[in-house]
Amino acid sequence: MSRRLRGLRLGSTAISLVLAACGGTAKPVATPPLCEMPLPMEGGAPRPMRAGDWMRLLLVGDSRHDGVFALTTCTGERIEHTPLPADCEVQTPDPGVAEPVALTEASVVERLLPDNRRLIWIMTHRFPNGDGFGPIAAVVVGKRTAYVGSLGFLRLRPTRVDLSLWNIGPKSVLVGEGESCTDPKQVTTCRRAANLLVYDKGRFHAPPIRRTDSGECIDAPWVEYKREADLTLENGWNRHMKIVATLGHDQRYVVITEQVEVADTDPEHPDIPPRDLRRIDTERFVHVEGPRFYTRQPPLWPRIIPTEGKTQVRDLH
Repeated sequence: MSRRLRGLRLGSTAISLVLAACGGTAKPVATPPLCEMPLPMEGGAPRPMRAGDWMRLLLVGDSRHDGVFALTTCTGERIEHTPLPADCEVQTPDPGVAEPVALTEASVVERLLPDNRRLIWIMTHRFPNGDGFGPIAAVVVGKRTAYVGSLGFLRLRPTRVDLSLWNIGPKSVLVGEGESCTDPKQVTTCRRAANLLVYDKGRFHAPPIRRTDSGECIDAPWVEYKREADLTLENGWNRHMKIVATLGHDQRYVVITEQVEVADTDPEHPDIPPRDLRRIDTERFVHVEGPRFYTRQPPLWPRIIPTEGKTQVRDLH
């Protein structure tokens, strides 16, 4: 039986959310909210929004024998992942098709912002590799009503999720971070990554990064904080490649710093220290124009992985 968690309701109150930096101010504009709902009441007064309330505000749910699922947002938009364009210079591995998962309180991530604003991400789907996917919304909580001012879709690793907003020039960039662990009790088994969205004209967009000069697609704005791979060379030696990335920003750019180390070892003589082959430090400056990301620098990782004359590349992430 189908059950609506929340339908679309456009009220006469013309309030929307103008995104600014986390310390900025929400400003009223003459744009109706995408969705709205009265605040839940407790003891005759509005109480704080909880996970179930955010679901009712943002989702249309379907009740099944194994739980409640959501395939569409409160605006009626279908929750679907858009793959990276096939003509991109670098092809970050496609996560596959995201399948809906039963909704629980743990599906909802809430980030508090100043001036009664919220960032809300709800993981309604999962990819085969375990990454989560679902709607991301900027919400204003008024005295009696919660309003959705902007909406989009975000893929993230689902553990220890963090959401933030950065001002890049006149634009706002949403940064989502999360991780997945093969053993949650062992930090060394965790892989953390970030994903970037652009706020433009009332919506969070998920564009690929393009070349500044030609506009050609480079790659998705997906940043792995650490990746490792082993390569068996033709002489039997092992080549270990490691890249560590950090994500920051200034007033003009998103800044991706990448540090690469490449070292060779002889498996027949494990007591001999690795032979350092290469160390590279670089910065990628990504600027925002309209709903798109642009840069002059391609990512380092694909450039250090040999593609010819080698065998047995094992990506360890």
